[in-house]
Amino acid sequence: MDKSPAVYDILCNEEAWQWDTFDRHNLVFHRDGTGEVRAFKKSHLCVWIVTIFEWKVHGPATVEYNQPKPLAPRSFIQTLGLHSPPTPLLLQASIEFTLTKRRPRPIDPQRLLNEDLLLDDAFAPRILNITVERGRFPAPRDYGARTSTWYQSRLSFDVSPYPAREAWRAESHNMVDNVGQPNMKQFCARELAEEDRGGCAVM
Repeated sequence: MDKSPAVYDILCNEEAWQWDTFDRHNLVFHRDGTGEVRAFKKSHLCVWIVTIFEWKVHGPATVEYNQPKPLAPRSFIQTLGLHSPPTPLLLQASIEFTLTKRRPRPIDPQRLLNEDLLLDDAFAPRILNITVERGRFPAPRDYGARTSTWYQSRLSFDVSPYPAREAWRAESHNMVDNVGQPNMKQFCARELAEEDRGGCAVM
């Protein structure tokens, strides 16, 4: 049975998959096989990537999909943050992911971003292995810190969807080393209501 439709249902059913709450590193998947990837720091008006990507399921036979179940009530110990609740695996799949040089909206042509900062290798197709879990998660950037924003879904990649360090032009390496886009492998979506947020991070 081809479970590929489940990949589209899950990845495209979110407004955005967030790496952090404030700096706007996120992904948006569309059902037409395109999406948008963004990397910018709003507080410093620094923009590095705002571009369209193309994606599709790679090897439909490898898709594993488990019907989602309601989240179990939190125990007293879990509420205190002494024990993490289980995080059911919802989806496991491989996707073909390709950054393009197309921009999703008009951007100041004087601003250096995308192909101005990246080598051609950054725009080659890649196969990325993904998993999606359901539980209670802070944005990945917020692990180990106090956070008031919690999410129900977590998307994990074996390799970051952002370009590897060697795919950036040499003059961008200091920024890449400082911000760390190649290490961004987890993203969260579907913000939880206040009463569902609980008291501990799921690692």
